[in-house]
Amino acid sequence: MTSFSVDTSDKGTQVVTRGDEAGQGPLQQVAATAVATQAPAAAPEPPPSIEQLIASTETEAGVPIDSYLGISTKEEAAVVAANAAAPLTPADIKPESPAPDAGIDPIQTASLLPLSDPGAGASAQKGRLPGLMPLAERQCRSSLREMGVSFSDVEEIANGSHCGIAYPVKLQSLSGKIAVSPNVTVNCQTALAFAEWVQNDVAPAARVRYLTGLKSVNTMGGYSCRRMNNGTGTRAWSEHSQGNAIDVGGFTLNTGKTIDVSSKSFFAFREKGLLKTVRASGCDYFNTVLGPGYPKHDDHLHFDLMQRNSDRSYCK
Repeated sequence: MTSFSVDTSDKGTQVVTRGDEAGQGPLQQVAATAVATQAPAAAPEPPPSIEQLIASTETEAGVPIDSYLGISTKEEAAVVAANAAAPLTPADIKPESPAPDAGIDPIQTASLLPLSDPGAGASAQKGRLPGLMPLAERQCRSSLREMGVSFSDVEEIANGSHCGIAYPVKLQSLSGKIAVSPNVTVNCQTALAFAEWVQNDVAPAARVRYLTGLKSVNTMGGYSCRRMNNGTGTRAWSEHSQGNAIDVGGFTLNTGKTIDVSSKSFFAFREKGLLKTVRASGCDYFNTVLGPGYPKHDDHLHFDLMQRNSDRSYCK
């Protein structure tokens, strides 16, 4: 038997109205309703933050604490942004350096000044700067301290165009606590040469000859505003007028014995030997050495740092 089926569906042409073409027909309304039912519901607005609440309640009459402290909002925002972009590391954190000293710079300032001439005391009024000391003067004082010399700084001496010391010192004692009796005022370069001479030659010579130490060096003058030989036969100014010379009248030993600078008898071998030795050794430290036998120097030894054009020393 042969079977068959019959298609009963509507084969007619579907009619589309003008309202459907314009999107207002029943088909479009049904589609729009379906889409609307599938669209998610809008999310509710989040509650305001605590900052927003504070900002909304802030009145114009109030003054922000940052403004009171002198910090503007823009400056604070710039600092926060900079810190966020480049956070500090332990290596970036450095201890605060102490505030610069308002006084004298020990090396930087002094080294810019010209080196002083040992005999430049005559120009003390024009050459000295208040509160400053030339590098040569600072170095000289440092050398004295290293040797154990006791001294004190003295106020500038200015006495006319020929006499004076810009940076004088008063010698009190030398290496080994050898006293300078009486204390004598000279320029620092003369003091240093004198201290080296006593330490290296005079004290050892006394110990070799007398088997005892030296107690004091007895001085007869340092700075003195006068001419050479007190003006006798010359108009030249003495090196004493610039603190560039020192006179020695004798030496006292720890035993109490004093060896005066003077002409000795034939049998005073040890005294003559000591005086001859220290007088000759003085030429290694000073440019001029005078003593007994030279006019006006029978009772003392004269030492100075006179600068000569020939750079030669004068030992008599």
